[in-house]
Amino acid sequence: MAASNHNVTSQELPNGASGLSPRHPDSRLETDWLFLYDQLPPTDWFKADYVYKTSGWLNIHADIRQRQRTLIEISGAYRMNNLEWSAYRTQTLPRINQYILKLHHHHNIEDQAYFPTFIRMYPQLKAGFEILDRDHVHLDALLNELQALNGHLAKSDVEDKALTEQLHQTLVNVSVLLSQHLTDEEDLVIPILGLN
Repeated sequence: MAASNHNVTSQELPNGASGLSPRHPDSRLETDWLFLYDQLPPTDWFKADYVYKTSGWLNIHADIRQRQRTLIEISGAYRMNNLEWSAYRTQTLPRINQYILKLHHHHNIEDQAYFPTFIRMYPQLKAGFEILDRDHVHLDALLNELQALNGHLAKSDVEDKALTEQLHQTLVNVSVLLSQHLTDEEDLVIPILGLN
């Protein structure tokens, strides 16, 4: 993930000061929560002064995004008849398990350690972290559904198009929420990491 890919735009703040708008077009972050983001915008996240603090979190998110893209690509290839059933199963089963494990691990660490610490440091950002917490609950439900479908796939000895469609739709649902969640999370978290 390169900083040059971030969509950073100027916006006019109520007090007349110039600020930055979040990178996700449907961001749920309030302008008042972006005071650290204004101090450390995405164009600076990989600069030498900050990269040693920010790159770990960003690399984890890049890995999660890549796993998501790979799963959707495999699913898409199967749906377009460019991948045989046996190859689809062989490639999908372990990847979904690893993907779910990675996401649960990352979210557990955030919920139990990082987010409470960040809220103590910046209580005015509590409402933003509550949005991220709600995302985790919704994502957990989707990941549980994905795990159950993957379990059915593991037991399917014969091709099951209906199951693969359910899996594909669940992957898409996770991807849509995850795209917004990770971007909103980065816009809140990365400036905290870089500036502290």
